[in-house]
Amino acid sequence: MLNKIKIATWNTNGLSPNKGEVEVLLKMHDLDILFIAETHFTKNSQIYIKNYNIYTTNHPDGTAHGGTAVLIKSTIDHYELPSYTTEHIQATSIQIQDRNAHWGSRLSTTRGRQLKKCVDRNHLTTIATSEPTHWPTDPNKLPDVLDFFITKGLSRLYYKVDGCLDGSSNHIPVILTVSTNVLSQQKNHRLYNRHTNWELFRTLVEDSLQLRVSLKTEDEIDNAVLEFTRTVQEACWTSSKEVTQNNTRQNSVPQEIRQMILEKRRLRRVWHTSRHADDKRALNAYTKSLKQAMQETQNATVEANLLSLSATANTNYSLWKACKNMDQPTNPKPPLHLNGNTWARSRQEKANAFAEHLSKVFVPNKESLGSNEDEIDEILQQDFQLDVPLKVATPGEIRGIINQLDNKKAPGFDLIDKKVLSELPRKAIMYLTTVFNCIIRLGYFPALWKVSQVIMVHKAGKPPHEVSSYRPLSLLPTISKILEKVLLRRLSHAMRENSVTPDHQFGFRPEHATTEQVHRVCKFISDGLERKQYCSTAFLDVQQAFDRVWHKGLLCKIKLLLPHTFYRILESYLTNRIFQVKEVDSTSGFYDILAGVPQGSVLGPVLYTIFTADLPQTPGVTIATYADDTAILASSTHAIEASAALQRCLNDINQWFDKWRIKANVNKSVQVTFTLRRETCPPVYLGGRQLPHSESVKYLGMHLDRRLTWQKHIESKRCEINLKYKGLYWLLGRNSKLSLDNKLLVYKCAIKPVWTYGIQLWGATCDSNKNKIQRTQNYILKQICNAPWFIRNSEVHKYTNMPTVKEEIGACAGKYKTRLEKHPNQLAVQLTLPDCVHRLKRHRVMELGSI
Repeated sequence: MLNKIKIATWNTNGLSPNKGEVEVLLKMHDLDILFIAETHFTKNSQIYIKNYNIYTTNHPDGTAHGGTAVLIKSTIDHYELPSYTTEHIQATSIQIQDRNAHWGSRLSTTRGRQLKKCVDRNHLTTIATSEPTHWPTDPNKLPDVLDFFITKGLSRLYYKVDGCLDGSSNHIPVILTVSTNVLSQQKNHRLYNRHTNWELFRTLVEDSLQLRVSLKTEDEIDNAVLEFTRTVQEACWTSSKEVTQNNTRQNSVPQEIRQMILEKRRLRRVWHTSRHADDKRALNAYTKSLKQAMQETQNATVEANLLSLSATANTNYSLWKACKNMDQPTNPKPPLHLNGNTWARSRQEKANAFAEHLSKVFVPNKESLGSNEDEIDEILQQDFQLDVPLKVATPGEIRGIINQLDNKKAPGFDLIDKKVLSELPRKAIMYLTTVFNCIIRLGYFPALWKVSQVIMVHKAGKPPHEVSSYRPLSLLPTISKILEKVLLRRLSHAMRENSVTPDHQFGFRPEHATTEQVHRVCKFISDGLERKQYCSTAFLDVQQAFDRVWHKGLLCKIKLLLPHTFYRILESYLTNRIFQVKEVDSTSGFYDILAGVPQGSVLGPVLYTIFTADLPQTPGVTIATYADDTAILASSTHAIEASAALQRCLNDINQWFDKWRIKANVNKSVQVTFTLRRETCPPVYLGGRQLPHSESVKYLGMHLDRRLTWQKHIESKRCEINLKYKGLYWLLGRNSKLSLDNKLLVYKCAIKPVWTYGIQLWGATCDSNKNKIQRTQNYILKQICNAPWFIRNSEVHKYTNMPTVKEEIGACAGKYKTRLEKHPNQLAVQLTLPDCVHRLKRHRVMELGSI
C-alpha cells in the first residue's frame, strides 16, 4: 500500500526566533519531515517541538550562523546518520527505512557551479518549483531559485513539489510530497484498552481454566504456566475492542490564525508581483501582527492548561504529569560505536549490540589465585539435612500481594500487568495457588518466568555512542514477581531466625534508611575530630556488583546459612535464566545469564545480601554497607596508625573478594582523611593498587568533606535547587497562571525534597551554610507568590505557611530522634547515646530537635 510522506525545506534565517511559525507550518501542512537551513544554532541552543525529533548540525566555528536541522515525526521509523560540517557546508542526515535523507546548507558564497558539478558527477536529480524561492528585500536584486531538493533514484511519477508562501524570512518554504512506503514506529502492545469488557474477560478465563490438572513433574508445571499465560492473554484480546485512531490533530491551528495566514499569503503574492517598497512594508507589518497573534494564542492556551491542572485523580494527576514531562529537547539514542569502525544505527542493530555486550557482562569474574572452588564444590555435594517444609500459599495471600502491586510497573514480555491480575476471577486465583504450591513442593521455578526483557537506559554524563554507557533494566513477568514475594516472606523469616544479615548492612531492609547509615559514618568521624584524631576512610566501589554474582558461591552460602528447604527452589530460580534486549519495537535474540542476581526482581536484592553477608570485619575498624556501597573507617591519634588499621582490613577484604570472585573498581574507589589537622594519612592499597585520595566524597547522596563542615554538600544542593527551579519556572514563575496552592504543592513535591534529604545530619552545619539554602527558598517563594521586592521574607513564609530552614531542621531532627530510639538495629540505637567528648563548638545531631 502506497503512503504519502510530505517533506518541506525552509531557510528560516534563525530557527529559535521563528519557532512559532515552524510549528504552524508543521500543523497546517501536516509535514512529516522539515529540512531547515540557517538555524543559527550554537552548542548551547536547544528547541523542543512536540511529536517531532530534531537533529541539528552547527557551524564548526561555534558561532550563531549557518547550520542545518532536520525535524521528523517521532512516529516514523528512522535513525541518525553522521553529520557533515565544514566552513561552507553543513549537512544533517537521517535514514528512513532503507532510504537516506540528507539536508545541507551553505553560506552565501558563489559555489553554485561546484554544486552543479557534484550533482552531475554523482548522477543526482534536482527537484525545484518553477518559481523563485528567494525574494531579496533589495529591489535591485532579482529573485532566484535557491531552495530545492537533491534526490537519487526517485521517479517523477511518485512526487510533486509546490511552493508555500508561509514564513517570514526572505526564503519561502518548498514542500515535496513523495509516494512511498513509510515504516511507522509501532505503538507499545497492550493486552487491554479502555473499552475492555472485564466481565467477559472473567467469564472467558473461568470457562478455559481447569482446576483438575496434573502437577507432578517439572514439564507439567511448565505446561500449566504456559496454559495460564495463554488463557489470560487470549481472554484479554477477545474482550477488548479495537480502537480506531482518530486522524484529527489535537493541536490544530485556530481559525483566526488560519485566516491571518491566508491574508499574509495574499500580501506576499502582491509583493512578489509588484516588488514595491510599500507592499513590502505592508507585508512586514502584517507578519509582525501575525507573530504577535500567534504568541498571544499560545500564551492563552498555556494559561488555560495551567488553570486546569490539579493533583487529583479526577484529572489523572495532570499537575504531576506537567512537572514530570517538562518541555525539554528530546534526545534520541545516537548510533552506537562498535569494535573497529562499525556503527549500530537501526533499532535492530542497537538491540543486537546491547545484547552482545550484556552477554559478556552476565558472566562471573575470572577465578583468582585466592579462589578455593574445590572447597565450595565439596560443600555443595554434601547431603541435605531434614528441615520443615515451606509454608504453603493461600488464595488470600496471593490476592493480597496482587492488590499491593504498583500500578505503574511495566510488565514483562507476556504483557500481563497488575490491572489484568486484579481482574482475575477466583477460579484463576485458585489455579495460581495450586501451581505455586507445586512449585514450592518440587523446588522448580518455571522456565517461562525466568525470561527477562532488558531495556537500556543512558547513564548521565557518559558518552551516548558507547555501549557501556547504558544501564540494563530488566522487565520480568509480573506473575513471577508474585511468586517471588511469596518466597520472600518465607525467606525473610528464615534469615531473621538465623541472623543472616549483618547489622552493618542497612540496604534492602525495612526500617533502615540511608540517613541512618550516613549518620553512623558521620558520628565515627565526629568522634575522631573531637579527640583530635585522624580518621582514614576507604569508600569502595564494587564493579558490576549485582551483574557478576557468582552463582556457585551464592548457592554455597545459601546452603550454609539457610534451611535446606530453600536450596532447590533458589537453585532453580538462579540457573538457566535467559534475556533479550528490547529497543523500542525491535528485540534481540536470547542469551544465557551465567552470573548475577536478576535486576528488577524481588529476590535479587535479598540474594545479594546473602552473598555479601560474611564480609570480613577487623577489630578496631568500623564497616558501613548499604547494598554494594561500602565504607571502611579507622581512626587514631597518629596518621600512620590509622592507615595501618585500615590497610589490615582492606587486606582481609581483598582476600575475601578473591575467594568469592568479586572485583572492586579501584579507580572509582577513594580514600579520604577526615581530620582538623593539616597532615594527611598515608595511602592504602587494595589488591596491590593504591586507592586515589580525595578531600571529599559523595556517600549515599551526601557530600562529606575533610573537616565535615557540610559546605560542599550545601553548595551542591543549592546548584541542584536552581536547576530544578529553572526547569519548573513555567509553572512556578511570576507569569504562571497556576493557582497558589498548586504552586506550593509543586515546590513541596519537586524542589523541597532536594534540600531536605539528610537534613537531620547536615542541619548541624554552621548558620552561614543554612542561610544559603534559606536565601534560595526566599527567592523561590517570592516568585511563587509574585511578591514585590520590599515584602519581608517572614511575611512570605507566614502567608504560604512554609517553615524556614531552621524550623524544618528542628522538626525533622525531633522525628528522627524518636525513630532512632525505636530502631530494630542496635547500631542505629547507639547513635542516640551522648558523646563522650564535647570539645568543638559544633551542633550535635541529637541536639538539633531542641535548637
